Amino acid sequence: MALAVTLDKEAIRRRFDRAAAAYDIFSVVQRGMAERLVEQIEREPSSILDLGCGTGYLTGLLAKRFPRAQITAVDFAPAMLELARKRVPSARFLARDIEELEPEPGSYDLIVSNATIQWLTEPEMTLAHLVESLAPQGELQLATFGPRTFWELDHVLAELGCERGLRLPPAEKWETLLAGAGISRIRAHSCEERFSYPDCAAFLRSVKSSGAGYTPHFLAPGTLAEGMRRYDERFSNGSGVTVTYEIVTLSAER
Repeated sequence: MALAVTLDKEAIRRRFDRAAAAYDIFSVVQRGMAERLVEQIEREPSSILDLGCGTGYLTGLLAKRFPRAQITAVDFAPAMLELARKRVPSARFLARDIEELEPEPGSYDLIVSNATIQWLTEPEMTLAHLVESLAPQGELQLATFGPRTFWELDHVLAELGCERGLRLPPAEKWETLLAGAGISRIRAHSCEERFSYPDCAAFLRSVKSSGAGYTPHFLAPGTLAEGMRRYDERFSNGSGVTVTYEIVTLSAER
């Protein structure tokens, strides 16, 4: 199951590299997801794998809550990893695409990932490898975005005959994939959060500045400008425009 119409991993890597310095400023939603993810961890682990660690915000929260745990954090954007190393010098960092990892079976008590699994191109295979690398009774905690994320933008783009390019599966699909990977006690939850931006241009700049921008392909001249105009007109909230994020959280045990 590919999660995108086209997914250029190298282009994604470059975007996150360029966004590293500003990422913490613009990743307000992702920080909130990381904080909730840490709160729902049930047992104290001795070994942790943090996938798609970015600038290390989640890694730092894990190190603070579990100071005795050995933490391995992985990201494929070198500039992000450089900042993460400075933030959490006690952790071990790997510059790797998480889909290319081959961790030892049973090697981690806890695997976490925040705002990353939506970029997987081979989720079945990747999740199967992750489940194998969990220790007996190991815990998996994931947070990602659901299909209602940016539904307002999708609506105006659809009117103009194009789409954003990134297709986000619902919580139920991730639950099915995890069950197929052989993990049990799966708990999936979805909720919507709404944020306000001055206008559509400010919203799109924020997304781009976090490295997560995924623009439609082959836009006709003026299409994006028209989409932004329609967005500002349709989704005004009196002080700006509304942007919806659907937050999906997944918990499971081996």
